[in-house]
Amino acid sequence: MKRFNSTTGTVAGTPLSPHGLLTHTGRRSGRVYQTPLATVRHGDGFLLPLTYGTRADWYRNLAAAGGGTFDWKGRTYRVDGPELMSGREPLRAWPLRERIVLQLAGIEDFVWLHESHTP
Repeated sequence: MKRFNSTTGTVAGTPLSPHGLLTHTGRRSGRVYQTPLATVRHGDGFLLPLTYGTRADWYRNLAAAGGGTFDWKGRTYRVDGPELMSGREPLRAWPLRERIVLQLAGIEDFVWLHESHTP
């Protein structure tokens, strides 16, 4: 399994980290990858910023597979049904400080991952 190599990547998904750790399968290679991502709880799942847009490999892998797993706050969740969201609604889900950073960075697109309720 290829894991993102950074300080954020080593703590992502743990109880003390504000970042989650997405585990996804490569759409062409079939390899398993892990990507640390900023996140907030939203509705029945998690909201992730598309920092690099819909061309990001993690997003394309997730969309092709229809889901993956997401480690957040020390728990692992099965997630599916990635849903693209844009505009003010997803921004309102973020705390003010993060919302300002997202806006300054020009990030307008998000992925809503729904927690799967199937085994």
